[in-house]
Amino acid sequence: MYDVSVMELELKNSIAVVTMKIRAQFSGAFESVYPGGFVPDKLSSLQPPIDQITITSVTDLSQVYRGPGFYVILSDRVVDENVCRLRKGTLSAIYRGECGDVRKRIQSHLFNALYNSNYNKRSSRYLADSKNSGKLFYEAHWPHCMKLDLGGPSGINIDEAPHNNYQWLVLVHKMKGSSQHLRQIAELSFDDTFGHPAASREARKTV
Repeated sequence: MYDVSVMELELKNSIAVVTMKIRAQFSGAFESVYPGGFVPDKLSSLQPPIDQITITSVTDLSQVYRGPGFYVILSDRVVDENVCRLRKGTLSAIYRGECGDVRKRIQSHLFNALYNSNYNKRSSRYLADSKNSGKLFYEAHWPHCMKLDLGGPSGINIDEAPHNNYQWLVLVHKMKGSSQHLRQIAELSFDDTFGHPAASREARKTV
C-alpha cells in the first residue's frame, strides 16, 4: 500500500533541499547588505527593515525591536580567535543570534545583571499570585548568553567597568512572522558568509 520508510526519506530530503535554498538566499542577502564585509552607514531603506543601534546605556534598549529577528553584536572589544569578517570602522562582529524577542535577548547579553534581576522579580510576582497556583512561570529564562572569554561569565554588563570602556553596536534584522527554525538558518548563513563570531560559543548547529 505504501512504504513509510521511503516516505520519511522523501520528506527528509525535501526539507533538506528547501533548507539549503533558504540558506543560500540568506547568504546572498547578507553579501548584498554588507558588501565586502562592511556595515554601511545607512540601512533604513531596506525591506525587511534592518536597525542599527549604538548601545551605551540601558535606556538605549528602548530603540531595539521587540519582536522576532536575527541580530549581530559588534564591538571594539577584542575577542580571541574571532574569525568573523563583518566590520564597521574599528568594530567587529563578535556575536550573532536569534530570538522571538530581540530586545529582551539583547538585554540578557549586554545588561545581564539587570536582565536576571527583572526576570526574578517577574517570576516571583507571577508565582505569588494565588490564581497561578500550581503553574510554572510562562517566560523562558536564558542562562546562556554572549561569552567574551572561553570559560568566562555568560553575559556582561556594558554599563560597568571594564566593558563601559568599549563601543557596542547592534544590528537587528526584523523577521516578523518567522519561526525559530528559519532564524536559525539565518545564523548558519551568516557564518557561511562572514565566519562564526567567537563570542557565539553555543554548539554549532547544522539545522
